[in-house]
Amino acid sequence: MLKIAVMIKQVPDSQDISIDPVTKTLNRSMARNIVNPPDVNAVEAALQLKDKNGGEITVITMGPPMADSALLECMGRGVDYGVLITDRFFAGADTWPTSFTLASTADYLGGFDVIFCGEETTDSSTGHVGPGIAEFLGYEQATYVNRVEYKDGFFIVERDIEGATETVKIGKPAVITITLNANTPRNPTLKKKIDAYKRGIRIVTNKELNLDPACIGLKGSPTIVKDMKTVPDPVKNPAKPPIEELDKVVSVLIEKGVIK
Repeated sequence: MLKIAVMIKQVPDSQDISIDPVTKTLNRSMARNIVNPPDVNAVEAALQLKDKNGGEITVITMGPPMADSALLECMGRGVDYGVLITDRFFAGADTWPTSFTLASTADYLGGFDVIFCGEETTDSSTGHVGPGIAEFLGYEQATYVNRVEYKDGFFIVERDIEGATETVKIGKPAVITITLNANTPRNPTLKKKIDAYKRGIRIVTNKELNLDPACIGLKGSPTIVKDMKTVPDPVKNPAKPPIEELDKVVSVLIEKGVIK
């Protein structure tokens, strides 16, 4: 039986994104929150793997208490368990401490045969977190994957590379990041939603993980936004230089032997 995890993130709808002018981080207070779209495909990939091979799926997210709705949505699609990592120490994290905290949680939960992630998140588009988790845990990894099969103790994956598709065989444990168009996610059902609310979710804080505060959240983030500026639109029809200026340029080029 496979022990499967899916790392998801609740992100602000792209129409509602704003930046906090003081902290220089995303202000989510007024935004409508959704499950990061590629993460939904990662959930579907996990469910398909379970359908064919058996197992149990745990969906994990790091965020504020309201992120529990993202977990419950995924459980409504058929995921078995939900885990919310929430603590003020984790706030403001960039991709390094995020990967570290998620990896530490996976280890705290006993490890997994495979961890699925979306290829990237719509609020940062770095694609760092999946590979970061793999590095922290020492797991094998495959990124930008469209198809996953499990056979004889190995994962056979098809992944996008520039101009081609690559087939890779990797062992357990592994981290696999799933592309946005890898599959068609199933919809949540009313029965599974009700079951999800009955089961509830598990809360994990830094009291359980006992991570150094200097290595997590904003304090542990090497990426610091120092300033933001509004860049004006480029001039569409810049004024043409006068003929005499062009003549001067041509004369200099002839003088230096660049043109004859």
